This record gives sequence, C-alpha cells and structure tokens, in this order.
Amino acid sequence: MLKIEDLIFKYGDMEILKSINIDIEKKDFSGIIGPNGSGKSTLLKNISKILQPESGVIYYDRKLLNEYNAKELAKSMAVVPQETHINFDFSIYDLIMMGRNPYQDRWGRIKQEDKNIVERSMELTDTIKFRNKNINELSGGEQQRVIIARAIAQQPEVLLLDEPTASLDINYQREIYSLLSYLNNKLDITIIAVSHDLNLTGQYCDEIILLNNGNIFATGTPEEVLTAENISEVYNTEVIVKESTLTGKPYVTIVPKTFREHDHTTTKDIKIHLICGGGTGKDLLEALYSKGYLLSCGVLNQGDSDWEVARRLNLELVEIPPFVPVDKEHKTENINLMKEAELVVVCDTPFGHGNVSNLAQVAELEDKTVILFNNRNITERDYTGGKAKEYWQEIIECEKCYLVDSKKGLFSVLDDMK
Repeated sequence: MLKIEDLIFKYGDMEILKSINIDIEKKDFSGIIGPNGSGKSTLLKNISKILQPESGVIYYDRKLLNEYNAKELAKSMAVVPQETHINFDFSIYDLIMMGRNPYQDRWGRIKQEDKNIVERSMELTDTIKFRNKNINELSGGEQQRVIIARAIAQQPEVLLLDEPTASLDINYQREIYSLLSYLNNKLDITIIAVSHDLNLTGQYCDEIILLNNGNIFATGTPEEVLTAENISEVYNTEVIVKESTLTGKPYVTIVPKTFREHDHTTTKDIKIHLICGGGTGKDLLEALYSKGYLLSCGVLNQGDSDWEVARRLNLELVEIPPFVPVDKEHKTENINLMKEAELVVVCDTPFGHGNVSNLAQVAELEDKTVILFNNRNITERDYTGGKAKEYWQEIIECEKCYLVDSKKGLFSVLDDMK
C-alpha cells in the first residue's frame, strides 16, 4: 500500500531524513518511534504531502504520491496532527462534519450520506454526547477523540497520527490506542502512528519503525525492535525488556539513574536470597541492590509488586503465574538459589498454602545464615492452620538465625558478617 524508496529530506543544508526505505502493507498498524530529533514527525509529514522530499519517491497504492491532488488524497488518507488549535467555538458536530469536505461540491452542500457518516464517526469515538458542545469546552482527551472522529469522517484507508496521546493521562492513552486498534481490526484502516511511548507502541502495533538520526535503525515486530540492546544504543539509556504477562508483548522498564550509575565492580561478596511477596520485599530489594549485593528472589507470583521490582532489577528470580501454588519444579529452582546464597532473608510476608513451601525450604537448610523479619508476629501472618508457625519456630531454633525488625537491623547483621 505504501512504499518509500530512498527518501531524503532536508531543512536548508541540514539532512533530516537519510535514504529512508519502508514498505507498509494494507491493514498494518505501524508505529514510528525514536528519540527527539530523529525525524519521526518529518517522515509522517512527507507521507502526508505536507512536506516535499529532497529526493526519493513515495508510492501510495502503486501510484506516485505526488500524482494525487489534495482532494483526492484527503478521500484516502487522513491526518491527526500533534497539536490542533481551534480558534473558533465550533460545535463538535460541525467540526467533525469538516471531515466530509473532500466529498462535498463547490457550494459545500451536505448530503444525507454525509450526516450518516458523521453520526457513525461520533458513535465510534464516543463523541456523540458532545455533539452540541463547543470544542473548547472539552478536556484534552475528549478533544483528541473529536479530532480522530473528524479524520474517520473522511473515510480514509490510511490514518496518520503524530503523537496522538501526547499530554494525555493514562486512561485517555488507553482509550485512544484501543480506538485505533478497533479501527485497524474492524474497519481495516491502515494506521501509522508516531509515538514517544515505547510501551503503548509495543502493545498495540504490529510493526515498529525505529529511527535514529534520520536513519532507520530497526524495523520489524515489537519483539524484534524493542530489545534492550536497540533501546540502549538509540536512546543512550539502560532498560530492562520483559514479556508482558498480560499480552505477551515486550514491556520496557527504564532502570533508574541511581541503579544505572551503580558501580557493580564494588559488588559485595555476600549473595543474598530473599523470600518475600505482597510488597514486603520491594524496598529491601532496592536498598540491597543499590549497595552492591548480589541478589536472588523467589518464589513469586507474576504481577506481585515484589516480582515487578525483581524483574526491573533483572535479578535471578523464580516466578510462577498468578494464584498458582508452588510446584515441584519451582521448588527445586528456589532451593538451588538458596543454596548458592550465603544468606537467606525472609520478609514479614503472610504465608498461605500457596507459598508456605518457601518457609518449609528455609527450615530444611543446613548451616545457612537466615534473617527473619519479625515486624508482625508469625501467628498474625499464618493462614495455613499453624503450619507456617511450625516452620518459623524450626528456623528460629537454628544457630545462625537472626530476628530483625528493620532494614537497619539487617544491615547491622551484614556488617558483622564482613
């Protein structure tokens, strides 16, 4: 549907796009990503004929883009710009009706077909409730839906969007991308969206184009493009890329600066394995990591807040799906990590039948230093009918067991172990 060959674009003597070659198939949902100044918006403006390239060609539906006149192209391609300033208090209905301009005669007469299509566009974008309001009465997210509704009213085969969720809160971001996904899947509209949000792009787009300094750095599926190596090189920042447990798509987490600048050549000799869950270990994991300790963690259910921290820090981790008890295979993985560690720390997590095996494994360890967090009495955290309490007592009776009630107490024990 859209083929770009050796496209070069310049602002004056500055080359912004450098020999771009892209093929976008009909019905694709493509995302264009890249750092500021990489040429994303410029590429979109070349595709929409807002800008003319220095050299190279763009084919649209096997025809040179320059052979389309403005009205002809507007019937087939719609654009949602990054910023839309409406200086007049148009009603929402009238504003969306502007999308029908390419189909109207020189007198701008509105036919019943135009009215039907505008009504349908408002239904698709959930803007019909605003039909009699003025555009400046709406919030940013509501205004964006109206601008998309106007674009849909053009009945385009291709919809181009430049930062469609910029400055919107996460609820509106989700709504906008869910709407785009619907238009792509149900109405077969080809979507090309420029975005700074790697995760929205990764979750919704079928194909991703990663630009860097005016060049195409990578193209392909989200799994092929959103890799830690690609992002590190292009964005000059350290990230962790994991598969989302909800969608199976890659999810990018930025490693905080304090961790990124941490000098792991000073890592402590002591390796620590944490038993935690339900948020009882996240602060401790970050504190130990920032001080250079080697860490492992488990068994944790995917989606748990401690699991999220462990994944973000790229720790050795034993993980299982949500609401699933620990099976034999994962018990083995967990005990192996415990045996590799010099110290096992048990946070003051509640214990039920699904995770009490963690405590049982600690009780089985021989000649291993164990630190138990005891902010809450084990009886208050035992949901196993007393089994967790039995294991707890066994651990306390071990010679190398320490009870602490704070991070300060833990680090005091660690200092004594040096």
